[in-house]
Amino acid sequence: MGKVRCSLEAEMRTMPSMCDEDSLMSIPAMLDMFQDSAGIHAESVGIGAMALEERGLFWIVSKTRLRINRRPLVQEMLDSVTWIQPADRASCERDWSISKNGETLAYVRSIWAALRRDNGRPAHMADFYPDSDFTMAPPDSEPFTRISQKFDGAEPLGEYRIRSVDIDRGGHMNNVNYVRAMFGCFSCAQLAEMDIHELDMQFLLQCYEGETIRFVKRPSEKWLMEVGAINEAGRVCFMAALR
Repeated sequence: MGKVRCSLEAEMRTMPSMCDEDSLMSIPAMLDMFQDSAGIHAESVGIGAMALEERGLFWIVSKTRLRINRRPLVQEMLDSVTWIQPADRASCERDWSISKNGETLAYVRSIWAALRRDNGRPAHMADFYPDSDFTMAPPDSEPFTRISQKFDGAEPLGEYRIRSVDIDRGGHMNNVNYVRAMFGCFSCAQLAEMDIHELDMQFLLQCYEGETIRFVKRPSEKWLMEVGAINEAGRVCFMAALR
């Protein structure tokens, strides 16, 4: 098979269902758009959810960074592009951006792995990852944030019981729904005051329907705050640094 195109470009619109009370695209909606774009491109190059399912595999995201320069307005037309980077042995990177008239509005960098359904172990990328032209921009040079899993004494934010609507094709809570549940711990006024323009997120453990996770926060020297989600066994399943 010849080289596949490493990127997918598309024109997207900020639909009303994607927007918050300020008629701006919400942060979870941005992450949804990223996942949708990633899924469409992955299917086109043979590494989508359906293709991996035939191999007994499924995708997970371990790290995601979102940077926001401006949140799109309702009904605003956007240029979306997603692209893959060369893979290492057990993980790969996918990036995404939305722009308007050449101005980048938001950018995502993410790390993915494919797990085996029979034992939950990572698959070797060389077994299925495509040979690509890799002509897009190199990854962001800034490393992902190191977030400590020690949240002892952190301030409680709230609890969330995982529901059927949170579950994705992998059978566990979709990554974006951790972010939705986290933001649900704050009021609209608090979120407006926080004016979040960057999130660094780490997904550590899979959570399932019926489980209750509790969110806690702590101060940070470089960030507005760091948030952790802790499962019923007392283990951290999701972490985020916000500013």
